Amino acid sequence: MTFTLDVKEQLLRVNTSRRCCRETEFLAFLRMCGNVSLAAGGRPGLLAVTGSAGVARRYFKLVKEVWGLHAEILVRDSRHFKKNRIYTLRIPPQEEVREVLARLAKIPDGNPWNAGQDVGRMTRLDDVFSGECCKRAYLRGAFLGGGFVSDPNRSYHLELVCQDIYQAHFLAALGAEYGLNLKPAERKGRFLVYCKGAEEICDFLNVIGAHGALLDMENVRVIKDTANNINRVINCDTANTDKAVEAAQRQLAAINRLAQAGRLQKLSPVLRETAALRAENPELPLAELAELFDKPVSKAGLYHRLQKLERLAAELEG
Repeated sequence: MTFTLDVKEQLLRVNTSRRCCRETEFLAFLRMCGNVSLAAGGRPGLLAVTGSAGVARRYFKLVKEVWGLHAEILVRDSRHFKKNRIYTLRIPPQEEVREVLARLAKIPDGNPWNAGQDVGRMTRLDDVFSGECCKRAYLRGAFLGGGFVSDPNRSYHLELVCQDIYQAHFLAALGAEYGLNLKPAERKGRFLVYCKGAEEICDFLNVIGAHGALLDMENVRVIKDTANNINRVINCDTANTDKAVEAAQRQLAAINRLAQAGRLQKLSPVLRETAALRAENPELPLAELAELFDKPVSKAGLYHRLQKLERLAAELEG
């Protein structure tokens, strides 16, 4: 099961006794993946397509209990993925559908979303929804109708595919009510809102009530962050070790050049002792090498002594 399906399965277990929330969730689902059909005499019907049998059953039950509508579920195999099936929730033409369309018409659409206008101001969200619970229900229905979230083990990406750019802007404005940064976009003829980043996606899952998926994602985040921190420490240690090895090799080469030139015996006692201890302990880091001296020497002091040996060796070549 994909992470998207796992989230949707969890959302299907979110139940509410409030009629307003159930209506609102269904309207969001319709707005994302539904269409209106007209029969003779102008009687309207509804069609909504989903790839989830559970989602189809949820709204099949809802339209009968809340709206009192006759409905049916049609099943067919997907043309693109033979193993998958497409479920169509069909509400045949009937006069009661007009009530659904009347409620759907209250959701801003079309001209109010002209480019350059303040989308958040134009929505008048408090005029659209009965209360806070309905706003969350709408976002939940939108995800069930057109939502996708990537496996957090691979990447962080969430999007809601809409039927038009107006609905994308509406969802962005609604998400902003909860501090969600949903960005409207158009890609290859598709309209959508999306967000990236684990924290933003976790906030969205919390708003729509997918708390199990939220905990799963937080666990993945912790594991990935821990792994990244360990890798950074290892890389840092490896880099420091590489630098120490390179420095020790340079120091040994300088000491060998001074020895071959007969210059070691002419050095001060301090430098002779430094050269001898480095030659005997090529693998030791400076801090441990400094502890071997008869008279205490600091790490910085030892570093300067070794640098002086390298400079003296370089002068021989000059």
